[in-house]
Amino acid sequence: MYEDMTDRLFISRKDNSDKIYGSIRILNIILDITTKNEVANIELLDTSQYLGSLGIDPSILNNLTEVEISFKQIRQGYLIVFILKSGKQVIPVPYNIQMPNNNQISISQS
Repeated sequence: MYEDMTDRLFISRKDNSDKIYGSIRILNIILDITTKNEVANIELLDTSQYLGSLGIDPSILNNLTEVEISFKQIRQGYLIVFILKSGKQVIPVPYNIQMPNNNQISISQS
């Protein structure tokens, strides 16, 4: 589901037996996690702006018929691909999340 007013794309993978344990926000992505440690829902914030930054016409959001999600762990992070479907159009939208390694995390001691 795409909400034009808030510019959010919301995809639900949750079924009736899933219980949401909590949510994680990473950059412009919000993941709802179940008690089984599975992703139940995913939300992409500022969706039209993000699509535009990739050279994808955001008007596809107004005519979505289906959205699929693919998760893949790569190197020090994850690749999430939103597969937008509108009529005969199928547009993959990549979203790369780089996780910091220990050298990138600054810990200060008092």
